[in-house]
Amino acid sequence: MFLRKYLLGVMFALALATVMQADQPTLSIQQQATLVMFGVEVSVVVNCQGSTAFEVNVAVRQGDMASESFGVNFTSNGGRQVVPVFVPGEFTPGAADATAILACNQLLEAITAGQSIKITE
Repeated sequence: MFLRKYLLGVMFALALATVMQADQPTLSIQQQATLVMFGVEVSVVVNCQGSTAFEVNVAVRQGDMASESFGVNFTSNGGRQVVPVFVPGEFTPGAADATAILACNQLLEAITAGQSIKITE
């Protein structure tokens, strides 16, 4: 009985260590965004470690104007990928701030990134 509990404990510890060593998802916002009709396109760099579904939401603030993308779903290619996200609003060329939130494969906790960006035409 003791041996069985011991072996189950060892198996659990090894499984937990394997999960904890897995590469964590990453998220970053590129510094330049593009002004498009009815909004701005912000590129985010994501890595969800494996072929899985993910959701990214981007918010942009420029002066008194603030808007968000309302969450966009994609399929991960298993590595680093650049994803363009449209944020509606009356933005102008110049400095702005962006925030992005990433959830990979229905994670209970999301990854957040913030970045000062430059909106160009």
